[in-house]
Amino acid sequence: MSETLYKVLDFSRPIDRQSFVEVISELDGLSPSHKKTTLSDQQLKTLITAIFTYGLHYDEVSEGQRELLLKAILEDKQPLFDLSQTFARHLMNNLDSSVILQQEALQNVEYDLKRPLSNEPLVDFVEMELLDQTTSYRKWEYGRFSVAYLTAHFSTQAQWKKVEKTVKEKKLLTEGYLKSFDKELENSRYGLDAHEQLLLHLIVKAKLWPKKTTMADYLLAGSITQQHLLGLSLRSEKLSKALVNALERAPTINRRRGGPKL
Repeated sequence: MSETLYKVLDFSRPIDRQSFVEVISELDGLSPSHKKTTLSDQQLKTLITAIFTYGLHYDEVSEGQRELLLKAILEDKQPLFDLSQTFARHLMNNLDSSVILQQEALQNVEYDLKRPLSNEPLVDFVEMELLDQTTSYRKWEYGRFSVAYLTAHFSTQAQWKKVEKTVKEKKLLTEGYLKSFDKELENSRYGLDAHEQLLLHLIVKAKLWPKKTTMADYLLAGSITQQHLLGLSLRSEKLSKALVNALERAPTINRRRGGPKL
């Protein structure tokens, strides 16, 4: 069976940051009903990122809740949806020339922004050219991007420098530190689900032990993020506190094992 070759995504090119709310605001003076509206290149990309994010994560909720999920994405109700929307913009920056022509042709179509999923050619484009590659051969890249994004979202660079200094001063093996971190996360005080503990483990491993972080690790991170992004967003403050506290407490866990249970 021959291998399929492809280019790894180039994240160096700048991307737009326009939100769907901003698109609606721009169009208010032109089409109050937001019906049968043609879009600029930037506006179309914003609509594409919203549809992409919905398509990537709609299985996380029941069918009856999917309309609310789409509304939350369009209205920027949950901060972590920006993760997948940003990834979609990078995907569009890396499309082949033939696919770019397809995307440009979609600018000639009129859209009903009150029903963003109503245009079948656009939905088909998002599914075939963006979602299919994200959920298949680029899933590890989505996972790697998710780990980097969540690392920045849940913590600060100063906190990581403090951890790296502690590991160096105490002459701790990174693998041993990671095991202590995992042990700390198991404490009931954090109230974390198994997939949340695993995702935080992968974040710490990628940050402190990048050479040992494998494609399989990123695939796993991508699966967790795809399946649980809404829940991660709803609990982002809790996850951030758990990550920071566990990072601080991990170096002393061996000394606490013989003491009273916390």
